[in-house]
Amino acid sequence: MSNHKSKNYGPPSYVKPKPYSIMLELLESQANKKLTSEYTQDIVKTLSHLEALSSVNPSMIDLQPEIQWFMRPFLLDFLIELHSSFKLQPQTLFLCLNIIDRYCAKRIVFKRHYQLVGCTALWIAGKYEDKKSRVPTLKELTIMCRNAYDEEMFIQMEMHILSTLEWSFSHPTLEDCLQLAITHSKISTHATPCKYNKLQSSSSSNSANTTTSAVTAVARFFCELSLYDKYFLSVPTSLVSITANLLACSMLQIPNASDSLKELMRKVLAKRDEFDEESNQHEIENRQPEVHGAFLSGLDDNAIAVIKRTALMFIIQLSKVTEVLSKKYENLGVIQVINNFHSRFTFIIQSIYENQETIISQEPIDAKLESLAEVLLQFPKMEDDLEDLKPPQSPHIFNNPVALTPVTPPSASSQYSVFSNRRHNSSSTCVTPIHASISANNSKTEFSPLTATASRENNWSSPIMHV
Repeated sequence: MSNHKSKNYGPPSYVKPKPYSIMLELLESQANKKLTSEYTQDIVKTLSHLEALSSVNPSMIDLQPEIQWFMRPFLLDFLIELHSSFKLQPQTLFLCLNIIDRYCAKRIVFKRHYQLVGCTALWIAGKYEDKKSRVPTLKELTIMCRNAYDEEMFIQMEMHILSTLEWSFSHPTLEDCLQLAITHSKISTHATPCKYNKLQSSSSSNSANTTTSAVTAVARFFCELSLYDKYFLSVPTSLVSITANLLACSMLQIPNASDSLKELMRKVLAKRDEFDEESNQHEIENRQPEVHGAFLSGLDDNAIAVIKRTALMFIIQLSKVTEVLSKKYENLGVIQVINNFHSRFTFIIQSIYENQETIISQEPIDAKLESLAEVLLQFPKMEDDLEDLKPPQSPHIFNNPVALTPVTPPSASSQYSVFSNRRHNSSSTCVTPIHASISANNSKTEFSPLTATASRENNWSSPIMHV
């Protein structure tokens, strides 16, 4: 018998690929920017329409007989680790949680199938948002779940989720709304990044890129933090992203978001006066909320009140950050930025913790808490002549600032115990408050990614962009 060598398919390994032309990539980048700018208004209108259609009612999830809110951090920690290991896009994680919540709001899910629903939702979201080479296979999902479910169960669950949600997965994710908020805050460079060539840009352009990466990293941390708690399901994704952007800019001491919001409020108030002169009260109550900047549900006094309450809820949730989420953003410097922010506003944050029962209740927050939220957000101060003018209340269903009591405790060290029928041992919980290092360490280390060295600037790229 003759020895046959195994055939190697694909391109030869010894042939080096030709370098991509820098001029060609720049031309493609400019053409891409020009083409996408033509559809910006249509995209924003579509996102505004989908925000109401893909919303989740947390009260329906409360009716689950076995699934409880304390199980959510365990599942979310597992999905975040799975999402990071496969290097999926940020939109994939947020879409995955939206699929889980919409499914749990319509179908009864048993505790032993909760992890199966989560992994299948991540599988569907990956096929919807990511490239094919990065979508996990059925074999990989089975291994990640420690052979608790076979491959056929993932296929059956996928078909059940698709039929339940009527094959509708379009949703303005927190990442989409966050990028929209950053763009309207005039923080981004408004340029399509080069994929193949790393250009030697000027110092001003390099500083702008570093600022954008820093704001994106901190704001994305808050967006992922909002996935853990029940309250944020009752808030539109656009308002959660705007609040995360304002809080990130405040922590990094960047006035762009506050200045842009002040300018937007001036335009809305001026436009409202012109509209009131030409229309009656009946037309105002029945008109569709108009999109203003990143406010997909309209900008009015209710939206501003929701932003302030959401900012206070973010501060409360900082004491419940899980170990998985903290480890994910620690290398990016986000945790250090939050610690420095806590050091600067220790008295204000302590006052928020003391009044957290009022914040998480359905009662409206008082003027003192509103002023604390304005200080933390660097909220724009309008002149006296503009303070008397209040924007009209939008009839949109989302603009009722209803605060639901979050019952989600901090996560535990093991994410598998809640998926079995065995009794969970309370001694295995591992509370990792993010501010624990502040009280232990009296020395304040001022850190800002905007003044970092060249080596540190590379660490401030987008958390998911490293491939």
